[in-house]
Amino acid sequence: MELRQLTYFSKVAEVRSFSKAAAILHMTQPSLSRQIMALERELGQSLLERTPQGVEPTPAGLGLLDHLDTVFEQVERIPEVVRTAGEQVRLVRVGVPQGLPQPWGFTLLDTLAGRAPSLRLSLHEATTEEQRQLLQNGLIDIGLLHTEASEVHCEKLFTQRIGVAVPPGSALAGRDAIRFADLDGARVMAHAAGEVDVEVSRMQAASTAAGAGTEWLFRRFSEHSWLIALASEVDAVLVTHLSATRHLPDWSWIPVSDRDAEGRSLDIDTFAARRDPAPTAVRTVVDTMRSVSAAVDL
Repeated sequence: MELRQLTYFSKVAEVRSFSKAAAILHMTQPSLSRQIMALERELGQSLLERTPQGVEPTPAGLGLLDHLDTVFEQVERIPEVVRTAGEQVRLVRVGVPQGLPQPWGFTLLDTLAGRAPSLRLSLHEATTEEQRQLLQNGLIDIGLLHTEASEVHCEKLFTQRIGVAVPPGSALAGRDAIRFADLDGARVMAHAAGEVDVEVSRMQAASTAAGAGTEWLFRRFSEHSWLIALASEVDAVLVTHLSATRHLPDWSWIPVSDRDAEGRSLDIDTFAARRDPAPTAVRTVVDTMRSVSAAVDL
């Protein structure tokens, strides 16, 4: 199996056409077809099937496509790996989720630079479930997960309060706490599926249990969250305090006081996950994460 064959397959699957992919790749269609057939023989699976509109990935092809995102990302990082190795620096690969507190991240980098100057972090943004797969496949050394994973060693680092941010002029502004029943009939923006699935599902369940007829709007949070919230005319945004301060600085943030069906807080935990036995460099980074979590007020 060759990397170029994987690249060829990815392009065909992307444009859904052998002829279009061949033109983009500057090769003949018969040559491209032979390379894909060789890849399928190597894997023992059919990856593409012809349709009246072109080609579509088979279930095996879709599985390979999901994996290739990680493969290509790792290939792109080869110059970084080689450079740091040449500088006698140990690179530790860390997965980071959406909503990681910036003060915590900045303090971690500063503390690690003073404590272990020969270590560098290579950060990979990914959801909790994506990080679990990356850890299992050895593609990251540490995952920052929002849930504990039984297949790896997990240590709790910190907890973030969950609440809602409301725009200026909202009738809810100024409250010390809010319950989901207070959001009955409101349009509330929350993280898109895949970002913090477990937390959102628990909060939706708590909202339903409170009898709130909330209209949920799911969006990926980014630097444009404030613009998305305004354009969508939402009444509130379900978010942590630090994320609200960062993305919605003019909005008021109110902590949620409800609990889930099991009586647990709805606040968001973050765990450092690693495979054992862990190298010294990985243990040093996790130890530094713990010390930073104890020192930074979140």
